[in-house]
Amino acid sequence: MYRTLLLLSLLAGCGLAIKCKVGSFIDGKGASGDVDCNTLETVGITYDRCKKWSNTLLGVTTVFHACGSCDPDDNDDCTDCGSNYCNGASSLPVAALIATLVHLFL
Repeated sequence: MYRTLLLLSLLAGCGLAIKCKVGSFIDGKGASGDVDCNTLETVGITYDRCKKWSNTLLGVTTVFHACGSCDPDDNDDCTDCGSNYCNGASSLPVAALIATLVHLFL
């Protein structure tokens, strides 16, 4: 009973807000941080997707990570996705969630 309640709580918590990587990298050097994309919900701005795109100018490539969906009218290589940290994070959060679920059911 308690395991089921904990599992449902984890799944509900994961579904409430999307978390994305936000930042930029110029020729592979830069920084990004983990951001809860619903932090602007109080002013009416919400996101349910993460996006990643790059631009090259004068031989210098910049990769951007942000909250939000790609604009189909933009002429770039933007990709968006709908799961936490899907726009550039490592697979560690996913592995931790899978390990927790396996532990709960064994």
